[in-house]
Order: sequence, then structure tokens, then C-alpha cells
Amino acid sequence: MRTFVNTEDYRREASRRLPRIAFDYLDPGAEDEITCRMNREQLAAIQFQPRVLRGTSLGEIDLSVETFGKASRLPLVIGPTGFAGLFWPNADLGLADCAAAAGIPFVLSTASTMSIEDVARRSNPAGSRWFQLYLLKDQAATAAMLQRAWDADYEAIVLTVDTPCAGKREASIRGGARLPLHLDARKILDFARHPLWTIQMLLNGEPHLANFPYSRKTPFIMEEHLKRGIGWDDMAWLRKNWDRPLIVKGIQCVEDALLARDMGADAIVVSNHGGRQLDGAQSPMRILAEIVRAVGSTVKVMIDSGFRRGSEAVKALAMGAHCVWLGRATLYGIAARGPAGAADVLKIFEDEMRRAMTLLGANKIKELDGSLIKGA
Repeated sequence: MRTFVNTEDYRREASRRLPRIAFDYLDPGAEDEITCRMNREQLAAIQFQPRVLRGTSLGEIDLSVETFGKASRLPLVIGPTGFAGLFWPNADLGLADCAAAAGIPFVLSTASTMSIEDVARRSNPAGSRWFQLYLLKDQAATAAMLQRAWDADYEAIVLTVDTPCAGKREASIRGGARLPLHLDARKILDFARHPLWTIQMLLNGEPHLANFPYSRKTPFIMEEHLKRGIGWDDMAWLRKNWDRPLIVKGIQCVEDALLARDMGADAIVVSNHGGRQLDGAQSPMRILAEIVRAVGSTVKVMIDSGFRRGSEAVKALAMGAHCVWLGRATLYGIAARGPAGAADVLKIFEDEMRRAMTLLGANKIKELDGSLIKGA
């Protein structure tokens, strides 16, 4: 069995195991992938400035945080990822259970391949489940989906706001990565070259968008039903109709962070959608500290986009982030080895965070601050 020591090992294994159509949906960003590279480069550019002789010990590091009155063992969240069933059967359930075992929240996507109810019913009941909502053109249909999340005891709603249109993801366009899959000679040949993945799909059935009506004759085409031109009035409607925590994901400037706070958001996620939307958008790490200073303690500031190591998460925490959301990282794990792989990615992140904090001279999350980093 191969030894996996970091997230990149899982990425390479995922690229070997998945057919092109699946990996090209998972991995690349938009257009020239400038933003994907900037996400990684900005994280690399921030340097640590350790303090010594502070009595830190690897086994005594406290990584816990409290979010919306509930403790998390780690300052991580498994973020929402659509079409996860393309990488492993019942991937949404596997990710939810991995999050529960790690003591962190899991966010189910509107575009999940398991339904709101199935994940709630079949996943570890001790886990924290949040639901990421894409608004639909039909407000009554949106309200019905919101009610389903409420009835299934999802603890928070995540409103994604950076998708007024889909980014130009050229690898996916070339490969035809969309559900339902439309077979052609090139895809069939690629599937034949990846027999383990293909056998799994044949045994478990082609994944489909489980939160919407679907049949072989009339497959649900998500793009036809999404409300793209959403505005602050839509957030006001959502805030009025959901009185559990509301998180706004996709904030990229101070002005919008302040508006989200003033409109009643309980938390925001500083995010450029992992470089999958507007190519050339700045890295969230470039604006994180300014947003944290601007919104103060009234709103929890979270972050995603490009994180591959626990030490990178520590950099974000030192800049004031409450927690870090993982997207591709845990998908690499589940695509390579199933739920065991995703669980191992979380263990790797935890180990790297513990080591970074021990070497920095910080025993607890609250001891991390800007004095421990340079170049932010």
C-alpha cells in the first residue's frame, strides 16, 4: 500500500484513479488558473516568526474553537462541494462522517449527489451539519429546500454569493464534465483505462443531483433553475426566513463584508471559490486581515481557497480567521481512497497544525496573532 504523507500525495493518487472527466472537474480552476496559483503563492509568501522557550509541547496543543455555541475539536470545516459522488460512491455521506469523527462541521452542497434527508438520516448524528444554499428562480422552491434543511436539523445555512454566472472552467468544458454524463467514444475509452472507478460507478449507479427531481427521461439541469442575479434583498429574504446561523460565502472585499454583517450574517467566508470563478481575483489571504479589522468581533470571519497544509491554516488563524474551510483537499482524499482517505487528510492537517503551533510557541488558537507571521 502506498504511503500518503501530505495532501499532494492524495492529489497525485486521485489523478491516477479518476478518469479525465472526473479529475478535470475536481482539480483545475477557471481560464488560465492565475487565481489558483496566486492562492498558493500568497500562502507560501507569508512567513512564520516563531517565539521560543514558551513551554509548548506537541501533545498538549489545543486546537479547539467554538462556533455558534458548539465546540469544534479543530478549526476546520469540510466545505460544500458539488457532484462529490463523481469521485466516490456516497461521497457526501463519507465526508459528513469524516467531519463528525474529526469533530468539525460538514457543509452539504445544494448540488450534492445525496439528498439533504439521506445525509441527515444516515450520517453520524453527533456531527454538525450545515447546508449550502443556491437560490432558485422559483422562490417557493427555495423556501421548500430551506424547510427541508430545517426539518433535517441542519444547524446553519451557507449562502454562496460569488456565482452570478459559472466561471469558465476550460478543462471541464473540453471534457464535458456535467451531470447527467453524456457518453461518447472518448469517455468510454477513458473509463476503460480506469477500471476500478468504472466498476464502482456501474455497481452503484451514475451519480445525479439528489436534491432535485430527476429521471432518465427528464434529467434535472441545474443551470436552468438557479437564480443567478441575486442581490442583498435576497439575503434579507433568507435572513427573515431562517433564524438559525447564516453564513455568507464568497466575500472578497471589506465593503461587502460590512454589508453582510449589517444585513445580519452570523459569519462570512472570505473566498474566491478556490480560483474556479473569476480568474485574476486576489487571494483571500491578501484581504483577510483587513476584513477582520473592519468587521470586529460581531461576525466570525472564516476563509477558504487553496489550503493544502495545516501550517497554512495556522497562518490564516494568526491573521484572525476563525477557521479554515477545506474543499479540494478532502476531495483528493476521498477520490484516492474513499472515506478513509478523506479522514487521513484531516489527520494530516491536524498533525501539521500541531507541529506548526508547537514550533511557533503557541499552545492555543487564541495565542496565535500577527506577531507570529511576516509578509501578510
